[in-house]
Amino acid sequence: MNTFTRRQFIESSLALSALLSPVAAMAAPAPKSGQKKGLAGGGKGENALGRVKAHWTYNWTAARPAGLPEGVEWVPMVFKADAEHPIDKIVDRVRADLPNKPTAVLGFNEPEEKKQGNMTVEMALDAWPKLEELNLPLGSPAGVHGDSPWMQSFMKEAMKRKHRIDFITIHWYGDPNSAQLMGHLGKIARMYGRPLWITEFCPADWSAGKTGKNRFSQMQVLNFIKDILPRLERESFVHRYAWFSSAPGNTPTGCSALFENDGALTKLGEAYAEIG
Repeated sequence: MNTFTRRQFIESSLALSALLSPVAAMAAPAPKSGQKKGLAGGGKGENALGRVKAHWTYNWTAARPAGLPEGVEWVPMVFKADAEHPIDKIVDRVRADLPNKPTAVLGFNEPEEKKQGNMTVEMALDAWPKLEELNLPLGSPAGVHGDSPWMQSFMKEAMKRKHRIDFITIHWYGDPNSAQLMGHLGKIARMYGRPLWITEFCPADWSAGKTGKNRFSQMQVLNFIKDILPRLERESFVHRYAWFSSAPGNTPTGCSALFENDGALTKLGEAYAEIG
C-alpha cells in the first residue's frame, strides 16, 4: 500500500512544520471516532445527509443552510475574495454563525480555476489574515490539485508571512484505485506537514466528455468505496472526507452518484451509508 505509518507521519509533520511554519498552528479539529465521513453539498432530496449517515457537510458558502439534520455538523467556507466578494463581508457572515459553534472554517475553493475561486496567490495571501481573525481552526485553500504550482507557491509564501494554516483541504477525482488515492494523500501530507481534509472526492472519467461513455462501471466504484472508506477511517492524518455526488447522468462523474434522480440511494449510496 502506498502510504506511510503513523510514526513516519508524525516525524515528517514535525520536521516539515519546523521548516515551513514559524508560527504555532491552532489545534486542528481531530475527528471523533467514526466522525470523519461527510458529504459535499448536502446531497439530493430530503434528509440526504441522514440517509448516507454523513457526520458533516459544507455548501461552498459562508451561509448556514436551513434544515440540517440533528447531529450533522456544517462547516462554513470562504469561497473567494475579490472586488465583487469583499472578504470583510464574507468573514462577517461566518462570525455571525459563531454562536452555532462551527469547529472550523474552510479556505478558498479551487482559486487557480477561473470558474471557481479565480484568485492569484497574492490575492489569497493578502486576504488570509481576515480568515485567521475568526479564531477557528483554518483549512488551506482547496486547489484543483493539492500539489499544484499555485498551492505550493501559496503554502511557501504563507509560511514566510507567518500565516496560520491548520489543515490542508484537497480535492481528488481520479480512477477508482485505492492505492493511487492513498499514495497521493501521503504525498500531500508529507509535503505540507499538516492533517488532511478531503473536501471533494469521487472517481471520475474526464475522457468521457469526448467519448460519450464513462469507462468506469458502478461495480468498480462500489468496490472502491468498500475498500477506500475503511482506509480513510484508519489513517490518522486524514481527519475528514466528503464524497462529491453529481447526478447519475453526469458524463465524467455519474459513475459515482450516490443518489438516483428521485433522491433514492444508488447501490453506491447504500455502501457509503454502511461505512464510517
